Amino acid sequence: MAVNGDPHLLAQAVGNLVDYASNTRHGVAELACAWRNGEIEIVVTDNGPGIPDGEKARVTDRFYRGRASAGTSGIGLGRSVVEAIARLHEGSLTLTDNDPGLVASLRMPPVS
Repeated sequence: MAVNGDPHLLAQAVGNLVDYASNTRHGVAELACAWRNGEIEIVVTDNGPGIPDGEKARVTDRFYRGRASAGTSGIGLGRSVVEAIARLHEGSLTLTDNDPGLVASLRMPPVS
């Protein structure tokens, strides 16, 4: 499996997702890579507080910080950078519940 793209940007995207997951209150994060439905999928999961459904669509907006991020460091750019890198590589970022926590799936097409 290979992705045609900038290795530094891809590393930054994965690093941002792992950083978010490892900074949860519980601090448990998992990283997996798989071939799924014709795409390469990098999945980062955690068991932290997650993101409320009403905020999931906004957390990739630049400078958006949800209610749960009050009192934490950051300016609200990390997930918007991940989404921009995914789009640059013709991929996508999906955020779903892990119950508890979050599942962040970064999907990109393989090298053709």
